[in-house]
Amino acid sequence: MNFSKIQAKQRAFFVTWDDGSTSELPFIWLRDNDQDELHPHTGERVFDLTSIKLDIRPLDYSLELSDTPEQSLLKVDWPDKELKSIYSAKWLFAHRPGQPRYDAAAIGRKSWAAKEMNSLPSFDAKQCHKSQDSLLEALTTLKQTGIILINNLDDDPKAGELFGDLIGFKRESNYGVVFEVKSKPKPNNLAYTSLALPLHTDLSNQEFVPGNQFLHCYRNDAIGGSSVFADALAIVEDFQCDCPEYYQTLCELPVPWHFLDDKDDVRYHRPVIGLTRNGEFNTLTFNAHLADIPDFSASDLYTFYAAYQELMKRIRGASYNIHYELQNGEMVIFDNQRVLHGRTAFDPNSGSRHLRGYYIEHNELNSRIRMLDRRKQQ
Repeated sequence: MNFSKIQAKQRAFFVTWDDGSTSELPFIWLRDNDQDELHPHTGERVFDLTSIKLDIRPLDYSLELSDTPEQSLLKVDWPDKELKSIYSAKWLFAHRPGQPRYDAAAIGRKSWAAKEMNSLPSFDAKQCHKSQDSLLEALTTLKQTGIILINNLDDDPKAGELFGDLIGFKRESNYGVVFEVKSKPKPNNLAYTSLALPLHTDLSNQEFVPGNQFLHCYRNDAIGGSSVFADALAIVEDFQCDCPEYYQTLCELPVPWHFLDDKDDVRYHRPVIGLTRNGEFNTLTFNAHLADIPDFSASDLYTFYAAYQELMKRIRGASYNIHYELQNGEMVIFDNQRVLHGRTAFDPNSGSRHLRGYYIEHNELNSRIRMLDRRKQQ
């Protein structure tokens, strides 16, 4: 968008753009965001805001118009700066107050129930390794649906880890960086048994719940052990509509979550339903096995149990659940703060079952999407 005209008033420039829209550009905001005040190599801000007054005004300014927004320039002479500050119309329009900055990782979520998810969105591991466009498509789909399947991994226990290296660094927890999901003699987690696992999200007891979970099926020859998934976005949308009071209860009451073994005692309080700053559904924290003894008042307990049980019943509802038999060389990736996962029981004597898992945070995945998008635009 290009300049049409500009006026300087008491505290700001008022710009009229060539589409007729207007923007207020406060002087203090312009001075603070002078692109000359960024370090030339790191791009970090070096300007000291305390060095100026909040009511700063330009000594003078001029407007140089061109046919292109990149070359249409606002030049400002500030009282504290020797050289004039230069702002292009393109930069000012893209960063005008009230306008969210473009973010390739700001991808809308699409809710799904069982009938909408006939098959998991699948991507070829080798193609993702070779093609940045293919990797970007896979990660974009993951942001939209909360779950994807990666197939054609090498017959190597570390193949799943290598795929994660395309995205970013892995998070370490009390289970290590990479955890081995198989039946163990003395397990410290129900995942390390052959029992059925009801739908849940991982590590609700941590201060920061992991963002994305990666589960690489290295071997699965046992009878049973079907993976189960459900989209909390769809479940909670219906729950809020049908049970608004229960929904509000689970948004507000901080549930105690707890993990304890011979080495660690990890606890945290948080509501089951997490909201964005705009008050919309953002995350689900649900793990009945890690729920500690509720420490609410007696009056809150009655309301909590009614709401919690109702949500639990809905989570287990067949209309939301999809089942998938992971095959050797496949890896499922899902948003651990949105998509619930579980499995049916399996017979450990009928064959081997060995999955390898790890976590990569949302921040890392978002960063990779932005970098892939930036390279695509160049």
